[in-house]
Amino acid sequence: MSKEEFIKYANSFQAIARLRLESITELMNMFDNPQDKLKFIHVAGTNGKGSVCCFLQNILTDAGYKTGKYISPNMIRVNERITIDGKEISDDDLNSILMQVEEQAKNVEKKLGEMPTQFEIWTAAAFLWFAKNNCDYVVLETGLGGVRDATNVIKNPVITVITRIAKDHMNFLGDTLAEIAEQKAGIIKNSIYGGCTITLEQDEGVSSIFSETAKKCGNDFIVVDKAVLHPYNGKNEVFDYKNINNIEMSMIGTHQTENAALAIECALKLNIEEKYIRSGIYKAKNIGRLEILSEKPFILFDGAHNKNGMHSLAQAIKRYYPDRNINFFMAFMKDKDILSAVRELKPVCNHETRFYTIEVKDNPRSENSGFLADILKSEGYNTVVCEDIKSAEKYFDVYDRLNIICGSLYLYKDFMEDCAPGLTKTN
Repeated sequence: MSKEEFIKYANSFQAIARLRLESITELMNMFDNPQDKLKFIHVAGTNGKGSVCCFLQNILTDAGYKTGKYISPNMIRVNERITIDGKEISDDDLNSILMQVEEQAKNVEKKLGEMPTQFEIWTAAAFLWFAKNNCDYVVLETGLGGVRDATNVIKNPVITVITRIAKDHMNFLGDTLAEIAEQKAGIIKNSIYGGCTITLEQDEGVSSIFSETAKKCGNDFIVVDKAVLHPYNGKNEVFDYKNINNIEMSMIGTHQTENAALAIECALKLNIEEKYIRSGIYKAKNIGRLEILSEKPFILFDGAHNKNGMHSLAQAIKRYYPDRNINFFMAFMKDKDILSAVRELKPVCNHETRFYTIEVKDNPRSENSGFLADILKSEGYNTVVCEDIKSAEKYFDVYDRLNIICGSLYLYKDFMEDCAPGLTKTN
């Protein structure tokens, strides 16, 4: 495999995940385990991981800590996955790091008979970059699950965070919430830093799995309090958490308050001053989550792709855009429970609501738009089949309708490449 072929492989889409630690362990051993020199806040969960990571990075950076952040997937550029204090790794630095990984990845392939996956390659690259730059903290988002996720090669997290648990990726993680929770709980560890596990109030069976695992690993176990949300002021959400009042948040969506609360608890555990908590929460922006992409036509993008995410989207529509007729532009991955997800939108639909089913470009996991339309029609939704987001563009309503793109974060890049030019963007 040439250097060019390796770069293409590393940046390509991998349709089938291989959950294991053997390859990433071998790969990191060959680099003398730079991850062991870093302090991690490890974040797992079904929904909200990206937002929690965004809040945490901004708080830590504002508090003066050099903060790495590793997330997936990217929205537009692969460089988004590896950042330090919000700045993406440059193309030159990324290529340099990937070339270092390539040499050792070939050795792993010789030893184990299989090339490391794209996610394992990226995870190794992130660890090398953060270690090279002497990051004080790394906010580390799991890819899929927890116990067998490549990021779980780390040994001593300072704090473990587990966000909202819901049914998703069930073909990999299990059919029940308890089975999924067992997978997520796999990132909880005994740690030289003492160990602390922070989570939300979850389903009873899920909470007990986390608390029992934390106890076995000698972790402090913290369940965040509920944030007290203020009436919406027409611009930003404002909430109180514990003894910190009037915290202003630029991200919209009432569900973001629980993600912010998780980040705040981490900050309190690290004894970060209140002023940095406030500024970090306010500055945090997570693209593709209730993001207004255009004013005319009015287009809102949300990455909701499962039942819990669609429920949050419906709640947001009720709070911010009541009594609006809606066009939904929707794609899903094949491994999603599509029926349960789309049923969550019924409370915000009426006889005028229209659904346009589309497929994500160049993605073998994307569900067929015709099959998706059949599911929607079975629920009584007014549905039109489209090939992709570009062919659906003619249905964007420029007048009174709210145009919402949802179902898959992968649609974001398609929209930006094929539809965004020429639209009236917001600040």
